[in-house]
Amino acid sequence: MKLNKDEIPDIEILSEPQLVKPTVIAAFSGWSDAGEAASSALRFLSKRWKSELFAELDPEEYYDFTQTRPNVKIENGERIIEWPANKFSFYRASKESHDFILISGVEPHINWRQFVRNITKLCQAFDVNNFITLGGLLAEVSHNRDIRVGGSATNPELSKLLKFEYPRLPGYQGPTGILSILNQSLQENGIETASLWANVPFYIQRSPNPKGALALLRHLNNSLTLDLSLHDLEVFSARFEAQVAKDLEQNPEAADYARQIEDYSERNEGVFDNFDASNEDLPDAEIVVDELEEFLRQQRENES
Repeated sequence: MKLNKDEIPDIEILSEPQLVKPTVIAAFSGWSDAGEAASSALRFLSKRWKSELFAELDPEEYYDFTQTRPNVKIENGERIIEWPANKFSFYRASKESHDFILISGVEPHINWRQFVRNITKLCQAFDVNNFITLGGLLAEVSHNRDIRVGGSATNPELSKLLKFEYPRLPGYQGPTGILSILNQSLQENGIETASLWANVPFYIQRSPNPKGALALLRHLNNSLTLDLSLHDLEVFSARFEAQVAKDLEQNPEAADYARQIEDYSERNEGVFDNFDASNEDLPDAEIVVDELEEFLRQQRENES
């Protein structure tokens, strides 16, 4: 490892672990984290692995604190201020030929190029093998169905490893999030990247949605052979489904809305089998709403 601290001045290095060709798994709360699917999955993974913190990024240059405000909490009778955190932790996988680095962050408001430059330099210093980002996107899917996971990778080997049924490179054009900027920087510096996206029902207001996190972790578990027990998260997901069902029982209009979405999903099953889940980008919310309104309008006309 060749870690030049002058090249990453905004990252505080707490320790310098010796890691073997680590794979990074990263998630950032914000625009690319619908239902908190990605950030919840990363937190679960970090707690289950008991990953060890080795670096933190100073938030001062990257956040408007009037948008993402610090939190105040009391610990042992003392007030503590928690700033927007970007934490780097590691996990040594005894059964694997490589270790893992987990990056849990918050999408920055400013200085994106400097932000991704810091992360890219850190990855180069640790000779990162693959970089996998997690995301959640709002989609026209039913809450009664298992959440689909899609994505892409920058090379066939990584795509095969992650069991992408229809591997392809991103083809999206338009406004983007920090995941796209970060992945582009990593690719330009010789680090292979991949993105996993959970398709979260956009009409469910409850958040976090544990079904999104569960879908992402199941995909990682199966493709990377992580041997994780997901029973706790499965229980949370079952409780979440029960609560959503209760909410819908108390709101007939929302229940009818959900039934129409499910009917739409059934009639269009297979249409999106080749769907590239945007990989680094979220769909335009206005387009989603416009398409849904048009569908509901047609349904009303048919009923008439």
